[in-house]
Amino acid sequence: MTVVTLTPPNAVFQNVEAEQQVLGSLIMADKLVPIVMQHGGVSLFATKVHAKIYQAIEVRHQAGELVSPITLKAAFEGLEDLEPVGGPAYLARLAGSAIYITVPALTSMANMLAEYARKRAIHSAASETLAELARGDMPASDIANRLEGALVAHSFTVATDQPTSMLAAVNEAVTLANQAYRGETSAAVSFGIPPLDAIIPGLQPGELTLLGGRPAMGKSAVALTMALNAARAGRGVAIASLEMTPAAMAHRALSEATANAGRAVPYQAMRRGDMSEEEMRAVVEVAQDVAQLPITFLSRSYSDVDALVGGVRQITRATDNLRLLIVDYAQLLRAKGRDRYQQVTAISLALKGMAMSLNIPVLALSQLSRGIESREDKRPVLSDLRESGQLEQDADNVLFCFRPEYYLQQEQPDSSDLDDLADWELAMNKARGRLEIIVAKQRMGSTGTARCMCALSTNSVWGE
Repeated sequence: MTVVTLTPPNAVFQNVEAEQQVLGSLIMADKLVPIVMQHGGVSLFATKVHAKIYQAIEVRHQAGELVSPITLKAAFEGLEDLEPVGGPAYLARLAGSAIYITVPALTSMANMLAEYARKRAIHSAASETLAELARGDMPASDIANRLEGALVAHSFTVATDQPTSMLAAVNEAVTLANQAYRGETSAAVSFGIPPLDAIIPGLQPGELTLLGGRPAMGKSAVALTMALNAARAGRGVAIASLEMTPAAMAHRALSEATANAGRAVPYQAMRRGDMSEEEMRAVVEVAQDVAQLPITFLSRSYSDVDALVGGVRQITRATDNLRLLIVDYAQLLRAKGRDRYQQVTAISLALKGMAMSLNIPVLALSQLSRGIESREDKRPVLSDLRESGQLEQDADNVLFCFRPEYYLQQEQPDSSDLDDLADWELAMNKARGRLEIIVAKQRMGSTGTARCMCALSTNSVWGE
């Protein structure tokens, strides 16, 4: 059997033969891929060529395509990735190494590789920390946060749950059902938007929810509305605002509060100072209540996923009341990886891992691809999620925001055509202020569309 010679600097934390056995098993029986995914997927493979082979296997498996030495050879055709190990013939030798293709055997080897992966992560994090200390240009607190975040984030990528008996699972399910029957669903965090709450009866601890939309569709307004409603109910909220400063988010929160008080002041007017004395007074009067809300912001400096994990951990140490994390938005996060696929995978695992580890719901906003703009019906569908295949897979819920008014405005006919103009104005009057929140995926419930009203100038969302 050819032994791969390409090894990382911390080569002591790997087992080439085990990697070969796992890959050979997957080539012969790709139905076992989910077992490897559960234990960490591509991160299990210390050798670069093995990581690339696994990635090719996973992609074909996810697409429902045949996995075999022949199809994999075609996938690497014209590439030099396999040259260090003897070329395409190496794939056949891997398949021949699969002696024990059983679930227990593969699980055992995956556990072994996961342990090596954890040690590599600790070694890498420690080495980078020492290098940053040596450079001396980063505050000690930032270095500590990055170190903690790197260690915690990697712990999310491996299976840590123990087997659960049916008895234990049923007991927990009955307890939850009984609490819901008595109206004691305090663990769930509702949006506070009645039409949406009727479809999704609260986000549960441990759940990852994606909220997607093209620019100007209202996804930030929906997320902030949920954050403010949750905070007013006494639940602690953390908002990783990677696109706006905490002050900009506070402007929006103040604007929403003035609207709730019946004295709406657009947040853009606040920023410009374009307010009357009465409007300024309205802002000052709501400011005291808004300032007391249990909301903590994480700024752009937390855009590295390791730093984000460290920041959220800081919040949990400072308060025992964190009940919701909002990330605005997921594609602005940075993570380590050989390519964008691996980076998004790391981001997805970290977000889902934080939800499960901290036992809170995580709401991650997601940008959608431009392909929507070329369609006649511009309502988003799951395939519109940009660079987010892994996020979609890990998400328990996927929601989309859609404002018909936005696209109708772009279709205004020429003023000389009075009939078309009259029809367009009628359609605009009907669409003005309306927001559709499309529930495209709900792992534990049904899909549907919540029809709401919104005023983006004050960041307000409510039921029709």
